[in-house]
Amino acid sequence: MTYPMRKVLVAEDCPADAAPLVQAFQAPPAWEVSLVSDGQQALDYLFKRGEYAGAWRPDLFILNLVMPKLHGFTVLEKTKDTPHLAGIPVVIWTISTISDDIDRAYKLGAAAFVSKPVGDDEMKQCAIAIRCFWDQVQRPIS
Repeated sequence: MTYPMRKVLVAEDCPADAAPLVQAFQAPPAWEVSLVSDGQQALDYLFKRGEYAGAWRPDLFILNLVMPKLHGFTVLEKTKDTPHLAGIPVVIWTISTISDDIDRAYKLGAAAFVSKPVGDDEMKQCAIAIRCFWDQVQRPIS
């Protein structure tokens, strides 16, 4: 049985932190990757507004917390409060290791909370681990 290409939306304002995720998900067998650089763009993408009117629904959403325009918690809350988006697993990808942030993310419906490691090699390995995990997770076909 063949499945359609899986899709991931990455919301990250720092190109150096987005690059390992994009590279990990573009490795064969590639996922389709879309990248946005602020919280407002993330919501516009998910709600198919403006320049993102033709956007696809992601199978996975990787979300940084501290971003321009809208904080990641606001994006997470609006995503999980919207019935047609609530089922999208959201992985928080952030520099934070604060227990209140971790608790809040899970209470708002995050599927995982990943603290970005320090160092390029560690960041790449972490991105690959996220990809490997989600390659194995079986999701309903929408």
